[in-house]
Amino acid sequence: MRASSPQQLLLLSLASASLLLNSATSAAAPTINLSNLLGSSTTIPAYERILSQPVFQVTTPWGSPYMLFEKYKDEEKAIEMESGNSGNDDTADMDKFSRVQQKDDMQDTRPISLYFMDEHDARALADEMKQMKHMKDSDLRVTCSSLGKAVRSASNLGRGLPTGQGIDDKTGKLLTMDDGGSLRHKVVPSKRELFYAARCAGRERVGCFGDSPNEDADLLLQPQDVIEANKMQARRASKKNTARRIQKARQLEKEGLMESPTDRLRREYAHMEGQVGLPVFYSEGLLKKPPALRRIFQGAKSAWATSSLTPLYFSYEDLMKDWSIMRERSNNKNKIPEKPPQVEVFNMLDVVTSIDKDQWRAERRSELVRDQKGLVGKIPILHNLINTGKKSASKKSGLEKVVFVPSSLGIQAKERISAAGSMKTRLRPMRAWGKDA
Repeated sequence: MRASSPQQLLLLSLASASLLLNSATSAAAPTINLSNLLGSSTTIPAYERILSQPVFQVTTPWGSPYMLFEKYKDEEKAIEMESGNSGNDDTADMDKFSRVQQKDDMQDTRPISLYFMDEHDARALADEMKQMKHMKDSDLRVTCSSLGKAVRSASNLGRGLPTGQGIDDKTGKLLTMDDGGSLRHKVVPSKRELFYAARCAGRERVGCFGDSPNEDADLLLQPQDVIEANKMQARRASKKNTARRIQKARQLEKEGLMESPTDRLRREYAHMEGQVGLPVFYSEGLLKKPPALRRIFQGAKSAWATSSLTPLYFSYEDLMKDWSIMRERSNNKNKIPEKPPQVEVFNMLDVVTSIDKDQWRAERRSELVRDQKGLVGKIPILHNLINTGKKSASKKSGLEKVVFVPSSLGIQAKERISAAGSMKTRLRPMRAWGKDA
């Protein structure tokens, strides 16, 4: 076997270095998703449509979230006391929240983990935690995840989500919340977007029940403890307000009068008084373009008629920016106002659950049709051939065209965090070699 010359070794090392550099740059560069180029993004399940929106957590360098302790709410205390009086002792012990001894008195608290919709809110929490004496030397990180994971984690109420701790060897049961067996998660909406939502139509959907939009907006500019105190006071008065609104609506119905849209919203969303929702923004007339290849193959008119999408924005500023872009590119620029006539806000969880119910009804309806056809309905090709040219008799709700547009600021933060990495290498130190060996 011939020995390699120094020139060949140099060329080989340069080639390997270029391969490594290309692989590193290709991994760091954002990839283009072509999955929905010809298909429709509205065919995917409702809870998968929000996967593109990033959320942020304050974690350790290895991604484990830092736990916080939140106080009981008054209504949760009452439910806990009622549930604790009945049932077996084991179930009651598992349902109890954590209790932490304070200096003056015993205050009921529970451990939680927070997912933030806004990176700045997560940074503010990390900075606040850094001010504590025992957290000065801690390596706090802000890590990024998807909103789909956050919603899936936060949907486990009561006992929370298991943390991965081992099962108790003596009892064979999951460890309690005090012992770290489970943890509750919450999604924290962006204060920035809530400030905009307080001035939009339908602000009651996200918990803004002030006498005027300016009052709600001014409240959201206050410190967090002031906001929470105001929300707690609203929660205590919500039952009386709900009863008063229902009585007023019944009285108007008896008199043959119509209820105002504002009063109707406040009555329908009475459960949101004293709470906060995840706002998404919509403006009538703002549509999302179909993919370019679909417009080429189907024709622009047909593509717009069959697959024009209704965007719901996680960011109010992105909606205003897209409206300006649409106006600039329009042929009838003079007929389109500079700003949207009205921006309406919705609660993201209400929209997602409504889409999920709508998809379930459509799927169940198609199953019943296939069952009626017998053997033909069980063969997809024959079933689709028979259905060709037939229009569905059911009315469309409009939810089938809804898509969620992630926040541009959140995407920039996600790319910045991904580019920085964990900044902790896990490689072992290299062994000494050559003359130093």
